[in-house]
Amino acid sequence: MFEFFIEYDINPVIFFDSRGNVKYCNQEAEMFLSYVNVKDIFNFTLQNAPKDKGIITVFKEIKFNDFSFKGFSIGYQSDELIGVRFFINTEKNHISIENLEKTDILKLLNFAIEYITLKQKTKFKIYPDLSFSEVYINKKELLHIFLEIFEKQSSVEIYTHLKVGEYLKINKKKYPIIEIIIKCHPNKKITSKYFEVTTQNDKYIIKIPFIKEKNENNNT
Repeated sequence: MFEFFIEYDINPVIFFDSRGNVKYCNQEAEMFLSYVNVKDIFNFTLQNAPKDKGIITVFKEIKFNDFSFKGFSIGYQSDELIGVRFFINTEKNHISIENLEKTDILKLLNFAIEYITLKQKTKFKIYPDLSFSEVYINKKELLHIFLEIFEKQSSVEIYTHLKVGEYLKINKKKYPIIEIIIKCHPNKKITSKYFEVTTQNDKYIIKIPFIKEKNENNNT
């Protein structure tokens, strides 16, 4: 049961041996380590470890490449194994909820794809999550983001799913997250006041507050 919870923890968890080799990491940490220098993470862990055996927890903003965290815990019981857990920031208070329309995200995606393919030759593959359909979003803004990302791309893979165990906190309310991962060659910075958009080496990630009913907020 312990390993099950660690494996599906939304925070990266990593255990190193005394030589800096990764002895264990969960799913979130696997993705994190694929984009950063493992030696840098090991050195950070050693430099911030408690002086005596035990665990130290610090809450402060830290950043590695495109990954930012709001704190970390580091602990060890022997010199042979040391562990670190980074805390992701799940509170995005800068996101606005206004001008919302009831929207089928997959239909909006298909519209954007059809529009782009009239202008350029782009190969698209979509892997949709069908567990949700219509939600309340700023439809015009999301369509604009899709078109901006798709422009001048030769191939695009799109994945949609509900993000388990993570939420967006907006105006002191918590919302589940719809995550759209668009694998391509990022060639521009995408910003939005309505969605959280991050750029990594081979993809864009769009996080959308999952609003199912109009009365979930006061601005619809």
